[in-house]
Amino acid sequence: MSTLIDHQIENAKRVCQRCLVQQVGPPARSVADATQILNTLEGLLNKYGDYCKFWIGPNLNVCVKNAGDIRLLLTSNQLNKKGPFYEEMKSFIGSGILSGGPNWRNHRKIVTPSYNKISVQVYSKVFNKEARELATVLANKNPKTTFNVYCDVVRFTTQSVCQTLMGLSKEESKNVKRMDEIVALTQSMYNNIFENIAHWWLRIPGVKILTGRCNKEKYYIKLIQEFTSDILERRTRALNESGGTIEEYMGIVDRFILSGEVSDQDKRFEIFTLFTTSQEASAKLASAVLLFLAHLPEWQQKVYNEIMDVLGTDEDVTEDHLKQLHSLDLVYKEALRYLSIAAFIQRSVEKEITINEGKLTLPVGTAVIISIHMLHRDLCHWEEPNKVKPERFLPENVKQRDPNAFVPFSLGAMDCLGRVYATSLIKTFVVQTLRRVQLEADGNIEDLELHVAISVKFAKGYNLRARPRT
Repeated sequence: MSTLIDHQIENAKRVCQRCLVQQVGPPARSVADATQILNTLEGLLNKYGDYCKFWIGPNLNVCVKNAGDIRLLLTSNQLNKKGPFYEEMKSFIGSGILSGGPNWRNHRKIVTPSYNKISVQVYSKVFNKEARELATVLANKNPKTTFNVYCDVVRFTTQSVCQTLMGLSKEESKNVKRMDEIVALTQSMYNNIFENIAHWWLRIPGVKILTGRCNKEKYYIKLIQEFTSDILERRTRALNESGGTIEEYMGIVDRFILSGEVSDQDKRFEIFTLFTTSQEASAKLASAVLLFLAHLPEWQQKVYNEIMDVLGTDEDVTEDHLKQLHSLDLVYKEALRYLSIAAFIQRSVEKEITINEGKLTLPVGTAVIISIHMLHRDLCHWEEPNKVKPERFLPENVKQRDPNAFVPFSLGAMDCLGRVYATSLIKTFVVQTLRRVQLEADGNIEDLELHVAISVKFAKGYNLRARPRT
């Protein structure tokens, strides 16, 4: 194994010991790359209007900014194929739910019941238990010490996902092979994918070998295989011992096994895909909501008062409770707007389609690029888009805005599977946390640097302080 990989492993181990989620390696290049891409797209759109076209290698790309056409394209059956960018993901996650391919629709159909409202209500018991443990950890922090709350949150979102979607017990969740390294390196893996997307020359075999990227990617793939194989073996053994049948609330691993329609390798790919997109994305959004509340004390007080009025101090959080927490919902939606789950979406045109009120026809094979990050900051729809303002989602303000301007979970057949799951998990974590601690932070949240790659996050962490409530 090369020196680069040895360093990567040792670095990951050190990271796991002090904080499960610190990024391996400096993110500066990815930040610059993403900023350059966004600036280039924004410049083209400012010059040519809501539509611009350009070539990336042999692929014609059309970037669309018009909110109405974005909805049309994402919901059209003529674009149910992921674009060429997603090819760079397939070494890690195969041709499946996230990356597209011939089996994505069938795989999605198999696991969808695990994400519906009925299943999420059953998972609520786990969410509350893990959220209470998180709140206890935060309440025991030194109130004068600033820390990256994401490092704590992701431990408990990981446990929540393991005990629900993965179908593991609490004890099993603590002993899954290579899980600490997976959690520590997930962001580094996705940054590596984004760099390959942004720089075509990094995909050249000779360049990959000379730069050490080839060995690094092999290590990532080996890590994923060992992690997912352990989960798959545990659940296969458990189902064999119990004579398992499909139950209404079972996790995604059991559904894949019992379906009999998915190869073992595809199961492993989908386990990794759904594990990381559930625990890592939920952790980033939950941390963002907590950070917003730390920077906006008046909103923190509103949310806290609402929690006390609806639930009091001890009751478990239920779906009915969450529906009544309107202030929390406003802050949550603003976090979704400000930090897009997917910065870019790319689709391939499979059948000719017309947009721009019939003025523009997209031929078969065109790659359509939609920047959710840019849509959520478009001055045409958002006043002071670079400021954090939860009040923009008050009903009277929403009525004045194009409903197509806010698509945090995408749209159509390929939209985000986990919107109900993630929303319940994140809000439960916030409720249980605010019951126990008061959050504080320094400076202005708008001054915090963003890291834009496959998703959007705060480049230097989600740094705040927690003071126990009396």
